[in-house]
Amino acid sequence: MLGVCFACLIMIHVMRDGQQFGPYTLEDLNAYLAQGSLLPTDQAWWEGASAWVPMDQVPGVQLPGMPTVAQAPTQVAADPMGVANPEVAAIQAEAVTGVAPEAAKKKKIIIIAGSALGVVAIAGVLLFVWPGFLKSGDEAANGGGAGIGGSANTFAAKIEPIFKKSTCYDCHDGSGGDKVKGQFDLSKKDSVMDVVKPGNPDESEIILRLTDKEDPMPPKGEMLSQEDVQKIKDWINAGAKF
Repeated sequence: MLGVCFACLIMIHVMRDGQQFGPYTLEDLNAYLAQGSLLPTDQAWWEGASAWVPMDQVPGVQLPGMPTVAQAPTQVAADPMGVANPEVAAIQAEAVTGVAPEAAKKKKIIIIAGSALGVVAIAGVLLFVWPGFLKSGDEAANGGGAGIGGSANTFAAKIEPIFKKSTCYDCHDGSGGDKVKGQFDLSKKDSVMDVVKPGNPDESEIILRLTDKEDPMPPKGEMLSQEDVQKIKDWINAGAKF
């Protein structure tokens, strides 16, 4: 008689891993247990119960030979309550796949977080090895990195090799104590800067002389190529660092 009254009047709540589902009638509870939607390890509570109790302590509950969590999951029939109750559908999904939706979400979050940390670590290595890798092309053009205006874009690094491969140093190299023509000495900074207007290559005397076809410089040998002249212009435009 107690079982009949319990089945007719009591609505049973179910809890798994801190999440509550239901309430269900005893008939529904037994049906879901038989399907595998609910598990014997779930906790149950109903009005009047002193605390949550294991499923096998619910009066009138039937525990047929059901698979436990450690056993391989079996295909269960569709639960009509799942459509109206997303929580029940979540339980069914776990019973079929063997993976709780929340656990899958946590695993996905961990993977995404790990990937993000990997990207940050790679960026940190790049910043340490190559500090200028984040600078845009415009920044490089305005003096960032080793491009135009950078530490490598100096007279000694970029411009001197251009003059040395031509015949310019034949007449304008006073490093050996010889006199230079036109008082223009490529080995001295002051002499070079006298014919340069930093930031203004088109008005720099050195560019005017290098591009004067009527009175070419150097006077012997071939004139500097347009590419080499452009490199000198870029150096002047970037500040003409010696």
